[in-house]
Amino acid sequence: MIQITATLIERRSLGAGQELRLRAPALARSLTAGQAVLVQTGCGLAPYLRRVFYPIALDDESWTLRVPADGDWGHAWLRTVAIGATLDCLGSVGNGFSVPAGSRNVLCLGEDAPASVAGPGISAWALLPAIVQAASEGRAVAFALEAALARDLIPSQRLPAAVEYHTAIRPPRIPDRPASPGVGVAQFLPELLPWADVVLAAGSLAFYSELATAVRAVRYELGRGFAQILYPAAFLCGVGACQACVADLATGRHRICQRGPVLDLVDVVGEA
Repeated sequence: MIQITATLIERRSLGAGQELRLRAPALARSLTAGQAVLVQTGCGLAPYLRRVFYPIALDDESWTLRVPADGDWGHAWLRTVAIGATLDCLGSVGNGFSVPAGSRNVLCLGEDAPASVAGPGISAWALLPAIVQAASEGRAVAFALEAALARDLIPSQRLPAAVEYHTAIRPPRIPDRPASPGVGVAQFLPELLPWADVVLAAGSLAFYSELATAVRAVRYELGRGFAQILYPAAFLCGVGACQACVADLATGRHRICQRGPVLDLVDVVGEA
């Protein structure tokens, strides 16, 4: 991980949110989809804690972050930063998505999972660099996404033309209540899971639990190496010293900034 200064070179508005493109060649070339970057927001040490972003676009010179339309002070500051300003960044954090050699069919699954009292949020936008790369490599890519509102879905124009795109509107999950069958992304899984060679997913822990159930139902077992997930964790230092990202996984307690943030689904839900 390196600490580097990135220059804001472009701002785009998408609904109430914004996308900021930052020029930082050394960082951009080291990033892969699913790895996090910790960005200092504000001047000096105010606010002290960095904000966590997963790149939504990557090239050799720059990376793009998405600033949600929420009440976070640091996000509000980013929405007002002038073009040409420099931002202090730490990255890349942890391990990203990796499509195994020989995988022809890549299935990406996403959920719009904002931050809540249940834990940090994960945005399906973090899958975009992996989708673009897989499509550019000539792999067949299918992307299924669910959200509570149509406005929260990723516009189809942001995807490569060859990507098969499925969308679903689903009410927010209710903790400790069983999932309704055939709702959200689940309705597409009986057809898509037998087709897929590898699954890349971004969503909540409940979303991953439902995915594991569907894999076992359709493919009869959940084997290691089939599904990779982006674990929702709060990163403070990014190097494992603060232990704020420690989580209870099926294999024990681990620091997500070192073990993840991309994990094998088996590590999260177990093999049984």
